[in-house]
Amino acid sequence: MHIGSRIRRLREREGLTQKEASSGIISTSHYSNIESGRFEPSSDVLEMLAERLNSPIAYFQKTHEDDACLQQLLTEYEELLSSDLKGIPGFLIKHSQQFTHIPSITQEIMFNLLKYTELLKVGKIPEAQTHYSSEIAYIPQTFFENASKSLFEKYTYTSALFYYFNKDYEASISHFEDTLYLTRDESLCAKINYNISLVFFQQFDYGTAHIYAKRAKRQYMHLHNWAKAGDCYNLIAALYLAQHKTKEAKRYIDKGFSVLGTSTTVTHGRLYHNLAFVQMEEQEYIQALETVNKCIELKKKLKCDSLFDSQLLKLRILFHLGDLLALRESMNRLQPSNELNKAHLDYVEAKLYYALREYDLYEQKMKNCIHYLYANEDWKVVKDAARHLSIYYEANKKYKNAYKYQELCIEVYRRLTMELKGGEER
Repeated sequence: MHIGSRIRRLREREGLTQKEASSGIISTSHYSNIESGRFEPSSDVLEMLAERLNSPIAYFQKTHEDDACLQQLLTEYEELLSSDLKGIPGFLIKHSQQFTHIPSITQEIMFNLLKYTELLKVGKIPEAQTHYSSEIAYIPQTFFENASKSLFEKYTYTSALFYYFNKDYEASISHFEDTLYLTRDESLCAKINYNISLVFFQQFDYGTAHIYAKRAKRQYMHLHNWAKAGDCYNLIAALYLAQHKTKEAKRYIDKGFSVLGTSTTVTHGRLYHNLAFVQMEEQEYIQALETVNKCIELKKKLKCDSLFDSQLLKLRILFHLGDLLALRESMNRLQPSNELNKAHLDYVEAKLYYALREYDLYEQKMKNCIHYLYANEDWKVVKDAARHLSIYYEANKKYKNAYKYQELCIEVYRRLTMELKGGEER
């Protein structure tokens, strides 16, 4: 990694062309050679470029000099990520000057890796992915040949998460496995095994996902980390649910509650969600409604991101109960936080229109949600929706449309061998 890449990134942030950045300092062709790493700029040129790019000269001159005070701040930042997320905004504001232009390349990389982790932890996944693409992805792999093992470990683990959220699952698994090879931290190993299980869940490979989830569970039990062990029991239950093995799922849900104890956590909410799903699958609809209501109240209290998923599950249970009035009232109270959630709600509403024999509204709503969910690769719901619409068209002797949506259903079924959401069953 050379100084030219840092200069290029600063120029792009300032919105300047190479000609604008170099004007009055050096020729554009010479400047281009500096950015590409073919030429090393002189001290005088660096000083003028630093001024042009609104950067302190130290940012160009001390690229290989770690600062002890800054290292202490990075350590504090990392500790806050594990213990006090709410304290991070104030911490970053307080030390914004030290973090704005970090001269040391290795310390700047560490800061950006920690920033990516922070964005993920607070649920800002799109912002995290953008941050990785602009601040981390440009780093050549060769840079880490001489970097510390801890930095390489963190970079590899962070990259695995980036590829996971980018749905490049093969790359994600590869980076997770590389991190397993690098680390001796048992807690991190458990976390990686859990994440690999999620990746295989996404690939519809339940057998392999079970292996990693149970491995993670054993490691967390050995560490006496009951909260994380509870997460593993929940994941294993979700895997069994995806395989329609409700008895096995119920057994692991019970074990999850057992290891968590009496204090209420986010994992309790997930377990209640999956328990309600089990009860619905076993046609115990009254019990399922009681459980999902308990789940929703807990998730509201804890402000869980997955609250909407449980509210959707409640709608499905009400549908099975045939309580269309309560279903309509519950739907009207829901406020989807994004377009994907809205499309899922539209699917339920379409089925409600079908039950009420308002077929024009059903057809329009169903086609719209299929179009959106297909574009967003939510294959599982698309398959169910396309099948429902195909059967409707066939019953009405609209065979051309029926064939079209049956073909779509078959296509999506094939895609489902590559894509599936994990963690909680819808």
